[in-house]
Amino acid sequence: MDSTKIKAAANKALIAAHPQYHAWSAQQQETFRATMDQAAEDRIDAVLLSDLLGIQCTAESAEEIWDELPLSEVNTLNWAKLLTSGIGDDLIMLNEYMAENTSLLGFETLYDYDYDDYLFQERANKEQSPDYQPCNYYALRFSRWARLIIGDQFHYATLYSLAGYLTDELEEKGSDFIQTLIPHEYVDGKNHGKPTKGGFLWNMEIKANGLEKHLDELKQRWYHYQQQRWLELSLAHCQQPPAIYFQHVDQHGEQYLNIIFNNETALKQVRWRHFLADCNRLKGDVAKVAELKVQELAKAEQWLQQTHQDILASFDPKVVKLRKKRKIVMVPGVLGGLLGEREGD
Repeated sequence: MDSTKIKAAANKALIAAHPQYHAWSAQQQETFRATMDQAAEDRIDAVLLSDLLGIQCTAESAEEIWDELPLSEVNTLNWAKLLTSGIGDDLIMLNEYMAENTSLLGFETLYDYDYDDYLFQERANKEQSPDYQPCNYYALRFSRWARLIIGDQFHYATLYSLAGYLTDELEEKGSDFIQTLIPHEYVDGKNHGKPTKGGFLWNMEIKANGLEKHLDELKQRWYHYQQQRWLELSLAHCQQPPAIYFQHVDQHGEQYLNIIFNNETALKQVRWRHFLADCNRLKGDVAKVAELKVQELAKAEQWLQQTHQDILASFDPKVVKLRKKRKIVMVPGVLGGLLGEREGD
């Protein structure tokens, strides 16, 4: 859709959110966009649905209608929504939960936001488990989803640390490696789909031609390998000069970027309100990331092959490891959709 029409709809929606919006200073407008309440956001959604998709609705029903739209229609709305909620030069916003009375405007740099979240996670882990061992801080332990405007065009982005990006790639490719070593498939367990309080049980089982316990052992060791590699890579990169890498991703016609920060120092030099300008000052050659990825995948494949051989040679499947059992309950609508997809295969 034409960007001019999207901008016009966004401006109209902001007036619906607050009639005095365009009379305010730029700072007041930015603060409003970042901190508006749910009622104002619902009024914005109703205008965007009407002007961009021709869907007439009340503010009270806008959220429900929005949630039911097909993905093909959401991109245009997300673009307009970014114009009504983003901050700074690039109208950036995080697609992340924010605590009440908190917005990106409360954090000058990416580091400020990330370190605050690290402290929150550490407190939560300690509360859940008194025996929890504190972890040192390293940049972007968890990737972040963002939206922003680049060259007058709407973009989705994932913000990674270099260590996080590489270990995410290991996790993705590791499943394929493991499948070649121990072929397996998921089948319905005896309680799958059984009604229970709050929904239905999710009970899928793995069949691996008698090697189910070997497979479980391999997956457990693989998980610990990934955690260890994240720590090792974080340590290796934290003393390097700050660098940021832009990786364009093919997402079925969507404008999508991976933005990869090599360490904490890089995060400290990027301000939310001047995001792209600060990133571009530290822009590195993304070919380095591709090279590191090849090296890590090769190392991981070798490790998996060696570990697989060790398990076949020395692992005793009769030794039962004590693990806490988990019961997964799915709400009816979600499980029904999953079961429907399986039945339609």
